[in-house]
Amino acid sequence: MTTLASLRERAATAVAATAERLADPDRVAAALASVGRHWAPYGLADGAPGLALLHAELARHPSPVPAPERPGAPVLVRANPYRAAAHAWLGAASRGAKTTGSGLYDTVPALFFALSAAATGPEDYAPARAHLHRQTVILADRLTDREHHRIEGRTGCTTLDSYDLVSGLAGLGALLLTQDHLDATPDPLHRLLSALVLLTEPVAGRPGWWVAQTPHDYGTVDPSLGHANLGLAHGIPGPLALLALAWQQGVRVPGQDTAIRRMAEWLLQQTRHDQAGPWWPTVLEEGIDPDRTPGRPSWCYGSPGIARALQLAGLALDVPGWRATAETAALAAVTRATDPGFEPLTDAGLCHGWGGLLHCTWRIAQDGHHGLLADQLPTLATRLLELVEPAGPFGFRPPRTRNGWTDDPAGFLTGAAGAALALHTFATDLAPDTTWDRALLLA
Repeated sequence: MTTLASLRERAATAVAATAERLADPDRVAAALASVGRHWAPYGLADGAPGLALLHAELARHPSPVPAPERPGAPVLVRANPYRAAAHAWLGAASRGAKTTGSGLYDTVPALFFALSAAATGPEDYAPARAHLHRQTVILADRLTDREHHRIEGRTGCTTLDSYDLVSGLAGLGALLLTQDHLDATPDPLHRLLSALVLLTEPVAGRPGWWVAQTPHDYGTVDPSLGHANLGLAHGIPGPLALLALAWQQGVRVPGQDTAIRRMAEWLLQQTRHDQAGPWWPTVLEEGIDPDRTPGRPSWCYGSPGIARALQLAGLALDVPGWRATAETAALAAVTRATDPGFEPLTDAGLCHGWGGLLHCTWRIAQDGHHGLLADQLPTLATRLLELVEPAGPFGFRPPRTRNGWTDDPAGFLTGAAGAALALHTFATDLAPDTTWDRALLLA
């Protein structure tokens, strides 16, 4: 019989082996090229900043299994190989950041997030972080001004890349919420939060977050053909999670609690049920029935991510009913994931794989009261460990090709680095020291 202790040790061993494979930027670039992937060093999802997060977390919060010895390596590498690897990846990211980007997952904000995770004290990377902080504030102010202008001028619907986690205000707000101590005034963050509060006001009988975009390729359409997005990555759970986290940290603006309630209650109104429990559709469109059956239990568009946002809202405003629904929905998602009758998870990554389900479940269980949820973690970790590929170039089995597209096999969002981070949290049973999952708005 496999004990929990032996399973955690097995997980830690897999994390250490994966980190070793992902330690050298040149070697990873060559491995990606060998499988036909273009190396894009500047993004958080599949670039150098995301890979830096894995090594930064291991440097600050070591695995129970020590890193492999490297005879003849420089002193810094021998003393803390993870810190040296994080530094190497940050160097690769800084060389690739040729533009300012737009959101958390792009260039300047991505590098800023990774540098902050790697910093072990206020002096680490201080000039670079101060510069990137200023650049991020400029981006946030520009996007905030655009949203305020649209709302005040009644110039139409918002867009996903205006407010979402990956490209919009929710992601930039998550970054500034982590870094507001670098600025003497929190005004940029307050203005951003105020814009998200205004976003929740209904427009022409529709939710304020309704977009005049198709749900599949985000192409511009008439508002009647648009949609409301329920995914944590691109939908309203992102702003909900950010406003809830800010409230818990004491960063508050007028109307914030009302906005949290409006979003949470709207999500509850969209809840569906099956024999396993509550679930949510991915999008809502006018005149079109939403999903009739639950989709993949994923972070990006599935019930686990939505449940965590709802739980954070319940924790912020002390609403036990929201927390209970979130925990029940999370347990139902795990039940479906391990039932062969439902759409299977096939990949290891955080976005829509076993890594994301494991980490969402771990976070919800840590803040919850449902003992059955914590009991499922070993099963989820075992499923993720089944995708470990010891002889492979990345440490985990590469994602499967879907609709002609294959996800990144190495990086943070869909690749081995993110899967290893989720497995590391399970192995240690401790919250990430770098708070890398702020990039997912899970904490």
